[in-house]
Amino acid sequence: MKNLSLFVGKIRPQIFLALLILGVVAMYGMRAGLNEVTVGCIAGIIALAKDVLAVDNSDGEGGGD
Repeated sequence: MKNLSLFVGKIRPQIFLALLILGVVAMYGMRAGLNEVTVGCIAGIIALAKDVLAVDNSDGEGGGD
């Protein structure tokens, strides 16, 4: 139960909203046949997820001065 409360404390609404919007735009792009839009949105989701993981991993290391 303690791990769940730590996870919920790390949820960022802005990132969740950005992922949701990018996902919706990507799905629209797939349905409309706009492959460039779809690929761009998927790349954005991957980049955003990579940055979030990098920030979350650096929080626990204590590298600050």
